[in-house]
Amino acid sequence: MYQTSTSNQRRFAAFAIALFFGSTADAGIFYSTYTLNSPYTASSPNVTHVLVNFSTSLTTGIVAEGDLTNWSISLLGGGALIYTDNVIIDGIVQSNAGVARGLADLLFQFNLNTFVSGDFDNMLSGISLAGATSIAYNIYSYPNSPFGPPYSSLGIWSNGDESTRQLPGFSSVITVPAPGAFAALALVMAIKRRRRD
Repeated sequence: MYQTSTSNQRRFAAFAIALFFGSTADAGIFYSTYTLNSPYTASSPNVTHVLVNFSTSLTTGIVAEGDLTNWSISLLGGGALIYTDNVIIDGIVQSNAGVARGLADLLFQFNLNTFVSGDFDNMLSGISLAGATSIAYNIYSYPNSPFGPPYSSLGIWSNGDESTRQLPGFSSVITVPAPGAFAALALVMAIKRRRRD
């Protein structure tokens, strides 16, 4: 089983603290931390967690991609931030490493009534990232999909290269309102420590 060292736990905590102090107390900002079933190994260091940060003006119901004010997805591993895709900034969809995308290229669902994460996909046509000017990951989650691979509770691949696609899925997802990113990641690290003991 993949285990993080004490120094890696400190780095992870430092990253979480940065998120904590870098966010506001706005109830419309949320952090979802996904713990992968197994590391994504086509990166160095390997990805062990996915952090989804999103904000919306909605206070109830289902949040879809068109309801997002901001949305970013970060890959974390080895106590470090590996990659961040700033999908939406101030309501505007951003390109991904030079590859243009619009709202129709995205998928996002989150239930504010039940606090349950739904499907998300930062590039529905992930193959288009073959034209990226730098590393660009397609990160997606279809937890209730009736379809087989490449659909997965959580999948990652880079630059439209099928050889990099892995479907690690996730063992847990914790969503907290800002500024609760620190609390979420601290909980993840506490769980890891208990498993080692």
